[in-house]
Amino acid sequence: MKIDELVKLVVILRKKCPWDRQQTLKSLKNNLVEETYELVEAIEADNSMAIKEEIGDILFLGIFLARVLEEEKGFSLKKLLGQTIKKYKHKHPHVFKKKQLSSPEAVLRFWNRNKKDTFRGIPKTLPALLAAKIIQERAAKLGFDWNSHHGPLKKIAEEIRELKQSINSNHVFEEFGDLLFACVNLARHLNLDAEDALRYANKKFIKRFRKIKAVLKSRNKKIEQTTLPEMDRIWDEIKK
Repeated sequence: MKIDELVKLVVILRKKCPWDRQQTLKSLKNNLVEETYELVEAIEADNSMAIKEEIGDILFLGIFLARVLEEEKGFSLKKLLGQTIKKYKHKHPHVFKKKQLSSPEAVLRFWNRNKKDTFRGIPKTLPALLAAKIIQERAAKLGFDWNSHHGPLKKIAEEIRELKQSINSNHVFEEFGDLLFACVNLARHLNLDAEDALRYANKKFIKRFRKIKAVLKSRNKKIEQTTLPEMDRIWDEIKK
């Protein structure tokens, strides 16, 4: 199998490549995050070639990390794979046993019932908007949720009032966080992903700001010498 060839490749690189030899589990953390986001970007762009490449990179990095784990901790890839297979068979009794879970919702309820701590396993390094969504989803599965998007809308209005009142106080940081959390809740009720929405807004802002610079350049003006009201007027023109 090709996966065996990939394992052999990793073993060779660990022995013969100076850069690969010096890598550790900690040194590869950022590589893993980078590769994951590159895959997300490829998926969002619906770029099949890039998706295949990025999945390949993640597979390579996963095997590489397993090899480093084996060298540093003595935990073999074979044992790691065995535990992973056992874990996912246990999570799917409707597939490997006779338990009846006939819908995706039923499967999710089963998974959440088997968690000793509702919020256990949420990585602290997740982007905060994504983490907020997962936290809210897990609480909702236990019945702690609004019935519709009207609840989160009212909560956002409440949080904005509290934020205004907290300006120039020690509570402004906390109130701003509460407002963001409420916005994620609204996005969830609208079947939107807050992380994706903000990423799209970032791209839109960059695109429009570049157009402002292009317009100013066509008028032989530098952005540093342009007033905010003038840039706002160009911004509005671009929006229209």
